Amino acid sequence: MTSETLFNLIMTTGQENPAILMIGSEGSRNDPTVKPDQYQDYDMTYFVSDADFPAFEQFERSHFGELMIQQILPEKNRWCWLMQFMDGNRLDLKIQPISSVPAYLAEDTLNTILLDKTGVCTNLPATTDQTHWVQQPTQIEFNDCVIEFFWVSTYVLKGILRGELLYANYFFETIVREELYRLLSWRVGKDTDFSLSVGKAHKRLPDYFDGLERLYDLSDLTRTGLALSTALHLATELLPSLSHDLQLTYDTEAVNQTTDYILQKL
Repeated sequence: MTSETLFNLIMTTGQENPAILMIGSEGSRNDPTVKPDQYQDYDMTYFVSDADFPAFEQFERSHFGELMIQQILPEKNRWCWLMQFMDGNRLDLKIQPISSVPAYLAEDTLNTILLDKTGVCTNLPATTDQTHWVQQPTQIEFNDCVIEFFWVSTYVLKGILRGELLYANYFFETIVREELYRLLSWRVGKDTDFSLSVGKAHKRLPDYFDGLERLYDLSDLTRTGLALSTALHLATELLPSLSHDLQLTYDTEAVNQTTDYILQKL
């Protein structure tokens, strides 16, 4: 079925089931900054009475499509099924007690109510991605990020020098690159008055910085060394102006000493 047909089926199911009191919608389809495409899934929540909630653990879902694969997430006070269908559609369906609606709406500015049989949710604001905007760091957050980036960079170096590619790549991918992206995100945030999101998994950072693809070629020790060198240069070039603009401090001596040590060893 088409994605539009699936959406209509989700809504009709909620409308026709008297136990379903509200239908909530969340995620990228409610984000005005996201360009719609055929790969977007539906993130939907049915709200039922607190008394009816336990029985919905066995909610019938087969009419939404032929399943390719499904993940069932055990969560407190919420039934959750992540469903990929053979026709290409994907539906992340949650069922929650009606008492959780205030927390649901407060949790994320992308969350909204599409159908309300109770008449309680009126005049809801338009959805925005504000919950996901880059947040200005505190001094502690900034310092922790800088120290973690340079400290774990020495782990990557150790792996390279030992000839341990998987070890080096693990620490580069999971920590060093992620901490660098925190710094880059704060730069974007400061330049835009902390009024936007850089997207899930930092996917919009290439709109602001060139050459980030060089951080992903980790196919051998030489290339991992080049990626580490690129990350170090990006960080050390960024930090002086970023710390000045954020009015935050960091240990410049430790940063310079660590950078020089690693680059000499590579």
